[in-house]
Amino acid sequence: MIISGAVVAASGVYLGAKAFGLLPSQHRARKKGKSLVIAPKAEEKSLSVVEGDEEHDEEVKALNHYLTVSSGVLAVSLGTLVVFPAAHIIAIPPLLYTLVPMFMDAYDGLKEKKLKPSLVDSIAVCGALTLGLVNNLNPFFFMAGAAGVFLYFLSAKLVLKTKDQSIKNLSNLFGEQSRFAWVLQDGVEIEVPFDEVKVGDIVIVSAGEMIPVDGSIASGIGSVDQRMLTGESQPVEKGVGESVFAATTLLSGHLQITVEKAGADAVAAQIGEIWSRTADYKTGIETKGEQLSNKSVIPTLGASSLALVTLGPIGATAILLSNFSDAIQLSAPLSTLNFLHLAAKSGILIKDGRALEGLRDVDTVVFDKTGTLTLDEPHVGAIHLSANWSEDELLSFAAATEVKQSHPVAKAIVKAAKQRNLELQPLNEASYEVGYGIKAQVDNRWVRVGSNRFMTSEGIEIPEHIQQQLTEGHTLGYTLIMVAIDDELGGAITLQPTIRPEAKAMIEGLKARDLSLCIISGDHELPTKALANELGIEQYFAETLPEDKATLIAQLQDEGRKVCFIGDGINDTIALKQANVSISLSGAASAATDTAQIIMMDGSLNYLNHVFDLSNEYDNNLRNSYHSVLGGSLLCVGGVFFFHFGIFSALSLQALTLMSSVGNAFLPLLKGADAKPTLTPVEHMTDAEFESGGEHVVSTSKTRNIT
Repeated sequence: MIISGAVVAASGVYLGAKAFGLLPSQHRARKKGKSLVIAPKAEEKSLSVVEGDEEHDEEVKALNHYLTVSSGVLAVSLGTLVVFPAAHIIAIPPLLYTLVPMFMDAYDGLKEKKLKPSLVDSIAVCGALTLGLVNNLNPFFFMAGAAGVFLYFLSAKLVLKTKDQSIKNLSNLFGEQSRFAWVLQDGVEIEVPFDEVKVGDIVIVSAGEMIPVDGSIASGIGSVDQRMLTGESQPVEKGVGESVFAATTLLSGHLQITVEKAGADAVAAQIGEIWSRTADYKTGIETKGEQLSNKSVIPTLGASSLALVTLGPIGATAILLSNFSDAIQLSAPLSTLNFLHLAAKSGILIKDGRALEGLRDVDTVVFDKTGTLTLDEPHVGAIHLSANWSEDELLSFAAATEVKQSHPVAKAIVKAAKQRNLELQPLNEASYEVGYGIKAQVDNRWVRVGSNRFMTSEGIEIPEHIQQQLTEGHTLGYTLIMVAIDDELGGAITLQPTIRPEAKAMIEGLKARDLSLCIISGDHELPTKALANELGIEQYFAETLPEDKATLIAQLQDEGRKVCFIGDGINDTIALKQANVSISLSGAASAATDTAQIIMMDGSLNYLNHVFDLSNEYDNNLRNSYHSVLGGSLLCVGGVFFFHFGIFSALSLQALTLMSSVGNAFLPLLKGADAKPTLTPVEHMTDAEFESGGEHVVSTSKTRNIT
């Protein structure tokens, strides 16, 4: 008997140290007055920012407290049993103290018309204590009760650690925007808190800054990156009277914007509100371990009732103390945590363990286009000449003019010049002008780089063959950057979207799994179609609004499909939430990374197939643990009925079953399943290479004069 008790205690203490000491908690506290252990559905608040250290919330503190007390009670019970059995009564008061939250959780379940595992544990511990009292304070029964309480809190601790950490009002949208805005007051730009910006104010935005409001341009011209909001792959030129939107970025120029909408009324915020209303949110989904343990309650109570009638209270209590739910609630979270560890070692952050479960059932993978299948930075394609300049000369002039800029178009041009080993002439700083395009003196020549609209405003004539290339490029989703030298157009540089270097191999891997693939994009029809054809993806949807992306995914789900959506923009958040499993990339819009259950921390799709591999391994591991625990529980029940197992014989068998399932949970780590797949290296130029001539610095002073 002592040996069996020691086995239970030793395995419990080992698991307790593993869960309690090494794995930080990541979950919110419940409201006061509720039972401890299993967190309820988190209340959703659109666009809230979660503050504070969740590891120190009230629920975690309370659970740690009860786990510490229960482990101490078990240690005292075991120690007094071996050394001085009569002294075990000192452990009874703290044991009764630890029963309170267990009873409360069981009572809450009954009020909700649910039979929870805590009900089985409560009856089991009460049965053990009662048997101890009627058997002259027999210390063995009290030790059995202490073991039951400890296992209850230990399993609760592990369940809490594997709860979805993103159930915390995930929208961190305004982390994507400035907390302050520059407002024009009496001819001076004043930095004011974002929530004090009012409709009708004039907000000033300089190149490189994020636009904080929805409004119309009162003065100035510039190039705006709307990719995160609309999915458009190329910057959009904006002038007086045209609309701009919050959470977009001004790449070049200087704008005075009349505020029309700010804060929660802005377009980006409206997307967040739709996001928070999307159906089928993940907070209602139980983990597989919880499902299995909850389903075991009725059979366990039934078997115990039958044993009570046929064998008496000892047999009934033995079945209750060795119930299925505690073992599966210990092994399943451990398996989840170990696979999360394996994923993290491969640079994959899985915020919600249920995403690993869900990936096993996914049959359709849907990609956002811009920023997901393509890189943020385009690349230089064809160079069209219209004067007596060579391609290298034209590219050299353009790169020298753009070298001080940090937006993707400038980086692509400078990178192309570097790849050709072109020498860039220095700029004449005094003549540097930025608007729809850039005008500067390079090598004693006036160079203009920008759009056809910019050239027209500068009085530069665009030849017919360049106009034709401009039209053809637009239909294909290409951008043509005009380059004029002095007063004559020297030619045009074609910028094309850059497909991720790992995309084709990744797509082939997904196809080998017999997964259906689809692209949903806010970009135009032709570039979306061209990308789909390039990657061999048969189905695509173009010019799709953010809310329509979620609708399309819902339609796929209505057809019986399990959908994984991969996106990176603010405009993807609704679709990310609607999908059965959501994936984003590190460096994406914060609204997307907050929403997604899985984040590829290297900012690429290199490990996407590896995630699916981990999901399959995880599913197999859970099945093995389940079969181990179920087999042990059935043997225990059979032993009670046919071989008249007592409480400690049943506990000994249950301890062996528990160690077997826990060993299986750690098996992936022992087998070295965390080996990274072989990848093709992707080279990136450094910021210094892109910006060797210096970079734009945004003012951080409280006031600034208009220039």
